[in-house]
Amino acid sequence: MLQRSVTARLMAPLVVSLALLMLLAGVMLHGQRQVSRANDAARAAQDRMLALAEQRSLSRALQRDALNLVTEPDASELAAIRGRFEKRRDTLVTQLDAREAELRAATIPAAYFTRQRALVADLARVAARADAGDRAGAFQAFRLEVRPVERAASTIAEAQIDALGEQVTTLRAAADAEASWSRLVLLVATALLAIAGLAAGLVITRRSVVAPLHQLRQTMETLAAGRTDLTVPQVERADEVGQMARAMATFRDQLAGAERAKQDQEALIVASIGERLASLARGDLVSRVNADLAGPFAKLKDDFNTALAALQATMTQVGSAAGSIAHGSSEIRHASGDLSQRTEQQAASLEETAAAMVEITATVGRTADDAAHAHESVEQASAEAEQSGEIVRRTVEAMGGIERSSSEIVEIISVIDGIAFQTNLLALNAGVEAARAGDAGKGFAVVASEVRALAQRSAEAAKDVKARIQASSEQVEAGVGLVGETGAALGRIATRIAEVGTLVSSIRVATGQQASGLRQISTAVSDMDGVTQQNAAMVEEATAAARSLAGETELLMQHIARFRIGETPPAQAPASPVHALQSRVASAPARRIRTGAAALAVEEDDWSRF
Repeated sequence: MLQRSVTARLMAPLVVSLALLMLLAGVMLHGQRQVSRANDAARAAQDRMLALAEQRSLSRALQRDALNLVTEPDASELAAIRGRFEKRRDTLVTQLDAREAELRAATIPAAYFTRQRALVADLARVAARADAGDRAGAFQAFRLEVRPVERAASTIAEAQIDALGEQVTTLRAAADAEASWSRLVLLVATALLAIAGLAAGLVITRRSVVAPLHQLRQTMETLAAGRTDLTVPQVERADEVGQMARAMATFRDQLAGAERAKQDQEALIVASIGERLASLARGDLVSRVNADLAGPFAKLKDDFNTALAALQATMTQVGSAAGSIAHGSSEIRHASGDLSQRTEQQAASLEETAAAMVEITATVGRTADDAAHAHESVEQASAEAEQSGEIVRRTVEAMGGIERSSSEIVEIISVIDGIAFQTNLLALNAGVEAARAGDAGKGFAVVASEVRALAQRSAEAAKDVKARIQASSEQVEAGVGLVGETGAALGRIATRIAEVGTLVSSIRVATGQQASGLRQISTAVSDMDGVTQQNAAMVEEATAAARSLAGETELLMQHIARFRIGETPPAQAPASPVHALQSRVASAPARRIRTGAAALAVEEDDWSRF
């Protein structure tokens, strides 16, 4: 079957290409799996790195809460700090319990979890001593017990985070390298597949299809040139090309038979139709082709006889029409006189109409100018409203800047308050140290007491200023709202002005269009006046043309007499359309058309009012 069918031969390269594509798809699938595994490992390492970073962040936040419990003097703030401390401690403990097995399996040392739990326990003891009122002891415990444990845990966490970061970078690089290799393999394999498929397709197509079809094309061109004494190639093949060759051989035999029949018919056609054409050249329209023609030439005979009969009938009608034309030419001369009279009356009416249109056009033009002035005034008002809206917008922006500045001042005062609190804490620590020093530190204790008092007064003053600035910010925010409402109102006013401007613009455009239309009408009336004057001249030309038409009609009758068309009925003058129209006008009753107080009446039943 592969040796007999062109379709099978053309499908062979496609099957091979499909197999190579499946192999290429398998290679690409393997590469994608390798890249996916590398990416999964990188994501897992990155997840462990993020877990350690989150635990380190929670640990440091928990330390800040414990230190705030030691140093915060405000009882209301202590309750909030205590709540945050408990919540973060529970979160950290939960994460340590939930991720310990996973992280230890990933080479995270057990010492890290031991130190983290010890750190949580030490911070809980510091918070308990602060709650009991022993702030100095709690501070010492924080400095001597918590800090060393925290440093050790942080050192382990940072080392593991760095190691996991390097691992993620390595895995990502491996995935990128695998992806690059897969793309290179895809490009090379695709190029080789395209080249192999193209080469195989060209070879098979050229040998099995193109070369035989080229031979058949040359044979068909020879047949088209009229040669039938040739041998058709590829007849012995059993595929589609062989079928085409055998069909061409059959066509060659039929073409040879048709050529012989054509030669037999040519002599008969020359003997029959040629004689009748000679008679037609002599003016004989009565004789017909009576020879017995077969095949498509029988239709040629019938068409020739039918054409002669149609020509005979046409010439008969032309002769009859020539008489009618001669009769009609005299009526055209009579109608030309009536047309001249009506043209003069129409010219007088058009002159009066043109004068009236000039006055109306001037009035509408003045109205258009007034509408244009009104449109300019509305545009100026709209521009001023837009400027007012822009001023309000800048006012809102300025007040927003004041509000932001107030917020920044509040933040600065919060920083000052924190500094005062830290100063108070340091003064407290200094007093504790001075008390331990005994008599030698009394002077230093007095200074520390004064510094602490000064820090407390600074904190109170900062809180007072913060409250006043917050009140001022609320007032500024209210002012921003009022100015925004003012801007919205101005925007609505601008919208209404724009709507009025649109209406005035529409009026101006419509008035301008009316003025333009009236000018066009006036021009048209003037043109009609000119055309009416031209019509008068054309009436004279029509009379001369009617006389010339009579002469040409007589000459036409002489030419028709050359033909032998058999017996013809006598020509009758048809009813004149001019007389018929005059009769209808004369029989119509007089009509009156009224417009306002004026009335135009048709008083005469002739063509003078038509």
